[in-house]
Amino acid sequence: MHLLLSLLLVSGCNPGGFNPVVIEGMDGGADGGETLPGDDAGTEPDPSGDPDGGDDAQDAGEEPEEPAAGLQFGYPVYTQAEIDAWSTSSPQYAALAGSWAGNVNRAVQSYSPVLSETERDLLKDQSVYIKVQAVLFAADGNPARKAKVAAMLDDLHVVTGWFEDAKRQYRLVAGWACTNLAQAAALTDYAHPEFERFLREVCYPELDWTAGPNWHASFADSRLAIAAYLGDEALWEDAKAYFYLRIAQSFYHSAFDGATVRPIVNDRGVPQLGLTRQHWGSNFGAPQINDDYTPVTDYPFPDGVNAERLRDLGHVNMGIGAFLQAARTLVAQGETLEPHAYARLLTGYAHHGDRTLAYLETGTIPTPDTYRGDGGSVTKQAWLGACRFFGDETPPSVVALCAHPEVLGYPPAGANHLVAERFVDEG
Repeated sequence: MHLLLSLLLVSGCNPGGFNPVVIEGMDGGADGGETLPGDDAGTEPDPSGDPDGGDDAQDAGEEPEEPAAGLQFGYPVYTQAEIDAWSTSSPQYAALAGSWAGNVNRAVQSYSPVLSETERDLLKDQSVYIKVQAVLFAADGNPARKAKVAAMLDDLHVVTGWFEDAKRQYRLVAGWACTNLAQAAALTDYAHPEFERFLREVCYPELDWTAGPNWHASFADSRLAIAAYLGDEALWEDAKAYFYLRIAQSFYHSAFDGATVRPIVNDRGVPQLGLTRQHWGSNFGAPQINDDYTPVTDYPFPDGVNAERLRDLGHVNMGIGAFLQAARTLVAQGETLEPHAYARLLTGYAHHGDRTLAYLETGTIPTPDTYRGDGGSVTKQAWLGACRFFGDETPPSVVALCAHPEVLGYPPAGANHLVAERFVDEG
């Protein structure tokens, strides 16, 4: 299957029902084009953890399609066995319950029909709170937590759209928030037609953009979480195709890519050099790839290199953590991860783990250095889930990071889309 996907991408065929969003007038020139949203470090939401299309309905009379082999909709991200292991006797329960997001009596705010920039960022933080309440409910059964989640999801019934800021941050925040919301709804058995409309019509169509590895990762994470929560097979196939396309464009692996990285393509399947160079770092300095899509040879380019490696460490964490959650959602629905995706994640974690562990131990980022430093405290996120997911195959540096004091000392609630990691994955 992964080889077929490779051939489809190289030939320009789109394997899913989605159409990648392309900036009008961007012809793939090496230097021209619009700056990607989020490339200004002053406008992207702080990842530090500070608390402060059309329906694919079948026609009448048509036979319903058979579910994909092995597909059985359950919870986004987590298996039933993982959820059943969450307990009030866990050493991490008290820490999470005592965090800002563990307070069931915390005051919350409601929303306008069109989410303003302020409400957008409010939703980002409140989605963290909602997921933490849902996770704690799964452990302690406190009905007040379930009621709080339901009331906060009810507040989203009025929302019909987003204020479209120039940097398109609303898309990224939707990518961060929707995975949390879908997970929380599933964990608390919440269902309402207006909430489903919000996810399907207000959020899902916004979960794409031209380039940006961590953006694509969060879009994949939330697309799959929404599809799993809704139990929508057509949406699931669309989200799955998106995940496999975007992870291939964000992590290089010689066994599947040969001598070149996977290009960003337009809606006709034509490779876009300008966007691909942006994706691989040209917004911050010299990109990691040449004009023929081959890697630069100034420094090592092993399997698992992420397209944002030269930006900073933290944004790689944000992306790889979201791709991991997307992969876990696939597996939790009974799917088998395609070999290329597993290999990209495993080698991606190995390479980035080596770099991050060296930095935490020495204070120096290994070659190649980044253009924007370490990227903040998000470097301590996205490790614990990898140790659980890869098991005995977990790279040694990732094993070390899962036991590292700075990783274990990260605030219990987490931030953005990487929430309550120590409780849910360490126990």
